Amino acid sequence: MMNFWSKIPYFVELLGNGAFVALFTLTKANQVPAPLKGLPPSYLAEWAVWLAPVFVLLTLLAHFRRSAGLEDFIRKYVFSVIIFVPMMLTFGDAEFTYWLSVVHLFSTIISLNEKKLEDDSPAFNSQSVTWLQSTKLSPAQLVILSFALIILIGALLLVLPISAQAGKTISFVDALFMSTSATCVTGLATVQPGDDFSLFGQLVLLTLVQIGGLGIMTISSCIALFMGRNLGVREQVMMQDVLDSSSSEELLGLIIDIVKFTLLIEFMGAMILTIGFYIEDYEIGQSLYFGFYHAISAFCNAGFALFSNNLEDFKFSPLIHLPLAVLIILGGLGFSVIQEILLAIKTRKKFVNFSLHSKIVIVTNTLLLAFGTTYLFFGEYLHAFADYTLWGKFQVAFFQSVTTRTAGFNTVNMLELHPHSLYMMILLMFIGASPGSTGGGIKTTTFALLVQSVKSTLSNHNRVEMFERTIPNVIVLRAIAIFIISLITVSTVLLIMMRLEPGKDFLALMFETVSAFGTVGLSMNLSPTLSSMGKIVISMMMYIGRVGPLTLVLAVGQTGSGSRLQYPESKVLIG
Repeated sequence: MMNFWSKIPYFVELLGNGAFVALFTLTKANQVPAPLKGLPPSYLAEWAVWLAPVFVLLTLLAHFRRSAGLEDFIRKYVFSVIIFVPMMLTFGDAEFTYWLSVVHLFSTIISLNEKKLEDDSPAFNSQSVTWLQSTKLSPAQLVILSFALIILIGALLLVLPISAQAGKTISFVDALFMSTSATCVTGLATVQPGDDFSLFGQLVLLTLVQIGGLGIMTISSCIALFMGRNLGVREQVMMQDVLDSSSSEELLGLIIDIVKFTLLIEFMGAMILTIGFYIEDYEIGQSLYFGFYHAISAFCNAGFALFSNNLEDFKFSPLIHLPLAVLIILGGLGFSVIQEILLAIKTRKKFVNFSLHSKIVIVTNTLLLAFGTTYLFFGEYLHAFADYTLWGKFQVAFFQSVTTRTAGFNTVNMLELHPHSLYMMILLMFIGASPGSTGGGIKTTTFALLVQSVKSTLSNHNRVEMFERTIPNVIVLRAIAIFIISLITVSTVLLIMMRLEPGKDFLALMFETVSAFGTVGLSMNLSPTLSSMGKIVISMMMYIGRVGPLTLVLAVGQTGSGSRLQYPESKVLIG
């Protein structure tokens, strides 16, 4: 069993740095905590600057005492030493110390400082694990905890004056909302990213989007592999559960492929978008920035645009909206499906030889995309699209059908659409993207299994079959559970929003709630007008939508293995 005293350096490091970062952030944002209201902000900043180097020094001393020698200490804790030295050289510089503390706190959460298991058994003495891995957290609990920590760090960064445009301030509630929206790759916004955030604030948002898109566990595992550290057995099991991998050998390749494919696809999309923005008369530097920003935002299905009217000015610019649509579709398919498609192109593999999962994802996505495009094209033909050419109508209908599923970009004002079109979009947002992707919702495979389950019931079949394969009953039951939990969650949050925002339109509230749940980001211009409590509730909804309602239920309700007892069967009348 791990010695309690060996955990103290980690608590000191996290609590000490966290307290300094939080206190200094609130001080700089002129949002001093209530118990400290009587003290001047300058005094708080001068007092807080002592915390970071002291806590880092105590942590380093504790680590040095427990290390096998100087070489072992340097090898394991070189990053903390690199942070501590400039802290001492610039001692008293609160601003510089703050940034070093933020980096150190972030690196601590990502890499989670390796430590040795202290056990009498030699097998344990040679095993290296992280502090977080040594806890009894399940994969589901680890996922929700990691996202919560990143959201909090992002909010503390976005509330800083340096994150806002000159003359503007970002409240902590808005910073928390935007950090949640970015980390959960949603795209809902209470402030305009391009107008209200500075370059620093925009880059913080983009970083959160990339972290949220890849997943914090994928990033931390990739960093560990890059640093030459093998994943522990417990960490491998957790990653296999998160990435739905069947073996450790497959897991390593999948982690590398996820990062490789993500960066490659985003880079290729950014280059095409750069050309598109340059043709739209933007300078080359600005075009390059817009290209990379919107490419990452699109592939991660975040939907953050740097323009006040989103992408409405580019509805007829194919070099902008078409690459974005392709990036959104690829990001919503899931990494395993992308990998199989690329392999099929390389080996000329036929669709009939694809895995069952990929078949369901590709077919369902294609049908939903065609349905959304067709409905919007004819439903708004003489209404919102009346002034467009035939090709223009198709462009807008197609792009909006793509973004409705997961992304949140819009080339047409949502308020101009018919209520029936908006409700159709709500249904598509509720379905969302595919498993293993950067999108939310109940997922396309869940929807497909539900439809097939209903079809089997109506056909009086006792099995659910797709593409000449039988789906295990446990997976069908899981799909039904996800649908019911999601429906209850959306209905409950919608009821709460109706109480919190009594003067708001019901359809707009429903649209906003489902958009948050599906991590879509489309809005009927409601987000900026919400009350503080309304923003917090929608933030919670985005968080639930990103981690998944079933994951959240498992994380909160998991108490160990279920009962092994099997009771006798009995019939119940239904229908």
